[in-house]
Amino acid sequence: MRTRIFVFWAVLVITATARVVLSLHVSAPDIGLCVGQVVRGTAAIANEPERRESGQVFVIETHQWNVADASVVERGGCPEGILIRIKVPLYPRMTYGDTVSFQGKISQPFNFHSDDGREFDYQGYLAKDDVFYEIKSGTVEYVSSRKIGLTLTFYGFKRSFVTNLEKVLGEPHAALASGLLVGEKSSLGSTLLANFRTVGLIHIVVLSGYNITIVADVLRRLLSFLPRVWGICAGGVGIALFGTLVGGGATVVRSCCMSAVALTADLVRRDYSVYRGMFFAGLLMIIQNPHILLNDPSFQLSFMATFGLVTLSQPIEDRLGFITEKYGIRGIVASSFATQIFVSPFIVYMMGNISLIGFISNILVLPFVPLTMLLVFLTGMFGFIAHPVSVALGWVTHLLLSYELMIVEYGARVPYASIHFPLFSSWVVVGVYIVYGVGLYYVHKTRKYES
Repeated sequence: MRTRIFVFWAVLVITATARVVLSLHVSAPDIGLCVGQVVRGTAAIANEPERRESGQVFVIETHQWNVADASVVERGGCPEGILIRIKVPLYPRMTYGDTVSFQGKISQPFNFHSDDGREFDYQGYLAKDDVFYEIKSGTVEYVSSRKIGLTLTFYGFKRSFVTNLEKVLGEPHAALASGLLVGEKSSLGSTLLANFRTVGLIHIVVLSGYNITIVADVLRRLLSFLPRVWGICAGGVGIALFGTLVGGGATVVRSCCMSAVALTADLVRRDYSVYRGMFFAGLLMIIQNPHILLNDPSFQLSFMATFGLVTLSQPIEDRLGFITEKYGIRGIVASSFATQIFVSPFIVYMMGNISLIGFISNILVLPFVPLTMLLVFLTGMFGFIAHPVSVALGWVTHLLLSYELMIVEYGARVPYASIHFPLFSSWVVVGVYIVYGVGLYYVHKTRKYES
């Protein structure tokens, strides 16, 4: 049995490693003389548009397109099937699956540099989704829509759900509600998003693993009346459908994979190890898309936060006996400490900023998030079947959202709520995590000895 387990993990690790090594040599597809030129043609919208204050951003997959100036090329057009990230005006609003005509100057993306010298690998970030070109300011016109498709149906439902929330809650409450439940954070606006980062609460509006955990727990409770096997299977389907609905980002996929592993272990009556589930999910994701290991900050932070949570949370909670367990306060305090301790060195190195009041703001807000998500869900769903009920629920939902927005607003005003660090060597981060590793070894050795 142990030999089979060893072979199983060895195959996964070797396959993932090979995929990462091979991905290092992937280059942008050649589009010839089209690069750097104003181009026009038809394309299909390949992902759900992200709506911002300044416009819409989405990826298109080209059909027929060519350089607008016919004198630039002698014959033929640009190659089909190229993915291009394009930014266009906010209206008319486009949706996933639409066929559009587009025009704009195509270019290769370049990496960003901050004032203190930090570099964001924007090229690698786009390349993880096979996007190697962009149109920074373009125009699109609607041509036709795709009428069928499971993903199209989910996105249509999601848009209608968000519209129901907007009608009842107003802004910015509807934007926060959408961020909590379906990851629609862009309509919060740049200022409010910056405030969420300052107070260390950005994770509640980017559909983090915390939100997925709440959804999984609610599904488990709702389906508890079913026979065991049916309940587990229905829960797995529900989590998969929710992951598809919200777009399937790296954090969502990781959380859904871990939930699926846990459900499978329960189905076959095996003990579930969070560590094994986490690494199994990570290896599967890397095998499917090896670029995320080095080029997706969401993937990196999600796994670091999860590892810190499962490793440090219990030892910290054991030392917080003076804090009450009512309403899960002690667990929330321990979880906040564990995740922030573990991800802070990486965040400071990557972004340069760290929230000093994140610990307090998380304690004040997180106990109310599960109830808020439930009320947001009910408010949006009753908008389809009974608008007066949706309005009545919206009053209570609005109250909770107002409290959470108040914490963010006043927390962001606190002097030195967030501090900035100058650029430093990556070896400092490596050294910090080596110290963490040694400390964790002795902590767990001590706990094992005491038990």
